[in-house]
This record gives sequence, structure tokens and C-alpha cells, in this order.
Amino acid sequence: MSELQIGVLILGGAVIALVYGFNVFQEWRFRKKTSQAFARQHDDVLLNVPKNNVRDGVKADRMEPVLVDTPLPDVDDADDFPPFEPEIPEPVVLPPAEPVTEPVKELPKESPLVLEEDEAESPMNSADHQALIVALLDPTLDFIAEVVFHDPHELAALPRFTVSKRTHIIGRTEKGLWKPAEAVPGTRYKQINIGMQMVDRGGAMTEQDLAAFCQQVSQFAEQHKAAVSFPHRQQKLVAARELDRFCADVDVLIGINLAAATPIEGARLRSFVESAGLQLEPDGAFHYLADSGNTLYSLMSADQMPFTFHTLLDKSFPALTLLFDVPRVAGGVEVFDRAVQFAKQLAQEFDAQLVDDNRRALTDVGLSRIREQLVHIYGNMDDRGIAPGSVAALRLFA
Repeated sequence: MSELQIGVLILGGAVIALVYGFNVFQEWRFRKKTSQAFARQHDDVLLNVPKNNVRDGVKADRMEPVLVDTPLPDVDDADDFPPFEPEIPEPVVLPPAEPVTEPVKELPKESPLVLEEDEAESPMNSADHQALIVALLDPTLDFIAEVVFHDPHELAALPRFTVSKRTHIIGRTEKGLWKPAEAVPGTRYKQINIGMQMVDRGGAMTEQDLAAFCQQVSQFAEQHKAAVSFPHRQQKLVAARELDRFCADVDVLIGINLAAATPIEGARLRSFVESAGLQLEPDGAFHYLADSGNTLYSLMSADQMPFTFHTLLDKSFPALTLLFDVPRVAGGVEVFDRAVQFAKQLAQEFDAQLVDDNRRALTDVGLSRIREQLVHIYGNMDDRGIAPGSVAALRLFA
């Protein structure tokens, strides 16, 4: 072949590859926009958190959400067992708002949102959808910085923050519509709101977190010649610590262990749990999922060795643990009852006994005591306005 023919072949191959790559890019963009518009929840919430996760703060007043290890009474003296009454932290009364001493640049006034006819008819631009987008940042959960551009601004890249807490960005386009912010050619923003989550299972945000976040937002605003405003820092720090104390008091992970008389064959175990509606997830545990896709309860090996299709074929398991992550489960006590019923079915099927972490038998009386604890915990969550399994709960207990 001549050099000309080789060159033509190379050029033709390059053109084909370019067209194919462009089509793949367009398909990716379409899937991304569709998932943003119609997903059940945005990934804040989240939600790839191991279900045996615990709070890793080190404060003396923090209650660690470990597997339940409470001495259980015998049936005969059950009446003498004192009812569970969790200590409810005293509410923190915030001081009256003080004048903000930080320099805040004057923000340009926003014109009212007016949608054109074709925009108003679009589901993505409906009032309900706009409300969902704005709700991605919650002033009770997030420290929210507002960055306002003097003119509609196209972002070449989204800002990145080196802080220990989750951040999320939403933007208001030049047409006045809110959307999850992304650096897309042709999309221009009048304003972006940047939120840093104040509390998670790692504890409350610190003064260092807050100072670093504000500094990085200010640098971004200065680079883009934008005005920026922040909430009052000290008030937010006080609110974050109070919220963290509340979360520590209700952040409980219940574990029901099953000790088998003889090791349970993996293949037989898989067949039984899958017939009960559980499915093996990438974290190496079987999960029973709600219609929303969130975990209601999960089953794992007691030694925390991940289940895999290979180990389930070749290995046997002397003990199992059923996990119930209290604040992350919608449905509350009713779902716990279903989890207990499933644990009893497992015990009957595999000749196992329900025990706690100290290998003491879990009787119906003991399980009813745990249930009473859950009633108190869920009552406290409802009083606080954080429903178990809600978006707020999934964010706080992640």
C-alpha cells in the first residue's frame, strides 16, 4: 500500500472514532440530564454508606451506635426491668442574632422569576421540580454560601473544596431556573449557592472546616468577580453542635445474631434469603430494599467476611448478623417487626438461636424491650422534624 492509501485509512479511522466518541458523549449527557430531572433522590443522599457504619467522633458525651448489647431479663422478672427512657439533651437557646461583622459585598437585586410559555410547560421547569432543586440545600442541615455574578456567567469548571464535609452546588440560570450546577457549555448562571453539610456520622463541622470553606468560596467569587455572602458563622457552629448531640442520641445500629448448631451452607443460605426477597449487594451483604431502593435491613456474616458468589458456593457460616440501621429506615417499628420475623424464620430454617453480642439468648421479652427503645427514639426524631429514612435522615446518618 502506498503512503497515500495508508494516510487515507488512518484519516478515515480517526473520523469514525471521532463520530463514535461524540455519539457516546451525547448519550452520556442525555442520561445525566434525565437522571437529574427524574431521579427519586439525588446522590446526596446518597447513599453508598456501609450499614454497619458508626459515628467516629471522640467526644465523651457521644453515644456510639454499636450492636445492641443490653442485659436481657429472664421472663419471670420481666416486670422488674425498668423502661427505657433515653436522655434527651437540653435544647440550646441560640443568642439573639448579632450584626454580621464579616465584610459582605452588596448583592444585586434579583428580578422575579418569569417563565416563558414553553418553559412553564416543561416538567423540569415546573414549580414542584424547582422546589425540589432548591430543597437540595437545607439551611437547617447546610452552611450555605450565596455567590451572585454581576452578569450571567458560564462556568468552565465547578469549584472544588478541600473540606471534610459533603458539599453540593445548585445554580440559578440566566432564565431564572434553579438546577444542580454543572459546567456545561452554553449554560450561564446568575447565581450559585454552595452548601457544606454541617453534621454527619463523623460529627459536627469544626471551626477549621468552616474557615477553610469560607476562604475557598471567597477565592472562587473573587476569581469570577462575583459578590458572596455567608450566614453568621458562630450561630451556625452552635446549631451544628446541638444538632450533632441530638443525632448521637438517636444514632443506633441494632444487630441480631444467629448462632447455628452446625455451620450454614452458603448455597442453601443464598437460596433461602433470595426467596425471602433479599439481594446480594456490592458491600458483601444481603439487603432487603424498599421500593425507593433504600435498605430496610441487611444480613451479613457475623465475622463481617463479605458474601460473594464464590464464597457462597464453597463456604459455610457458623453465625450470621441481621442489621437494622435505626435512623435510616423509613417505616420504623413496623419494619423492625418484619426484620425480627425474618430472623426467626432464619433461626427455624437453619436450627439457629437468636443471641446478642455476648451470646446470650434473645427472648421475646428482650426483643420487646428493644422495640420499646425504638418507639422512644422514633418519637424523638418525629419531634425534631427528622423522619426516619427521610432525605434529611439519610444525609445526617451517612
